[in-house]
Amino acid sequence: MKKRRPFRKLGLAVGLVGILLLAALGVRIYNTHRFHLEKQTRFMMDTFVTIYAVGPETVTSRAIDLALDRMQEVDTKFNMLNPQSLLYAFNHKGVPISDPEILDVVRTALQVGDESDGAFDITVAPLIELWGFYGDSPHVPKKQEIEDCLTDIGYKYLTIRDGKLEKSNERVRIDLGGIAKGYAIREGAKVLKEGGVTSALIDAGGDVYALGRKGRKPWNVGIKNPRGEDLLGYVEVEDLAVLGSGDYERCFFNEGKRYHHIFNPKTGYPAEGLTGITLIYPDPMVADAWNTALFVLGPEKGLEVLEKMPGMETIMVTTSGEILYSSGFKDQLKALPKSE
Repeated sequence: MKKRRPFRKLGLAVGLVGILLLAALGVRIYNTHRFHLEKQTRFMMDTFVTIYAVGPETVTSRAIDLALDRMQEVDTKFNMLNPQSLLYAFNHKGVPISDPEILDVVRTALQVGDESDGAFDITVAPLIELWGFYGDSPHVPKKQEIEDCLTDIGYKYLTIRDGKLEKSNERVRIDLGGIAKGYAIREGAKVLKEGGVTSALIDAGGDVYALGRKGRKPWNVGIKNPRGEDLLGYVEVEDLAVLGSGDYERCFFNEGKRYHHIFNPKTGYPAEGLTGITLIYPDPMVADAWNTALFVLGPEKGLEVLEKMPGMETIMVTTSGEILYSSGFKDQLKALPKSE
């Protein structure tokens, strides 16, 4: 049976479907004689990644190539199902990880784990496997199976010491899918800047990073309704990531109940209270991790925690359909223009 790749936030946060690039409001305006818009798309991280860049073709074409190459490198390195990867060796053979790049990402993951009181936990891999989300037949495990699995879940089992990531429980396995996609986006943006691009947008399956402005105006990114095909509105952004999580992409139904793959590491069951969340923050890697953490924390606790974090804004949709905003977000969300 062919296994799905976990990179796309599998087990930690769903690959973003809740955010759409508004072509009519944003990118399409550059398809004029005044601006040159370069666009390239590749399949990686279990999704299509598209980079739009504005500027001279000789600059944008090469920069996009290099940015996509770099994102592909990150995808390969952080794929825990790749038998050649350091993550695979750590998970299945207990080989400590000393790679500086992986350690930097893990440090951020552990920090978010601490600050979210364990809502974000990269050791959920055994739990995701138990529920069948690494394969094509997810199911509800027995209660005792979940309780037994929880004994091997906990980021506190991980330690970075003397430049190495080690684990105190040999059965612990890590999945960096809930943070590595944001890291790949950040690296892609970094390469674009180094290549001389000052205006670009990275769309990794709906997870978006806007570099600079589109001329004299910000980029426009739409916020999708997690329970429909319509948009809740759009936001104007520059040098910001717009990322989301939801219960609607990787899920299944059992006896009329929806089960998704964003797990509460403390209960062993899918997180409850929200159907979707969108987060805006300058650093896409940090935003990626906090997206999952806030989804697990739920609407009340999640908003309380976020309000203490400068520069971070969110919109949440609860399971009852209520739309909640952080204090700085409601004024940022703009209504869609009426069609003529």
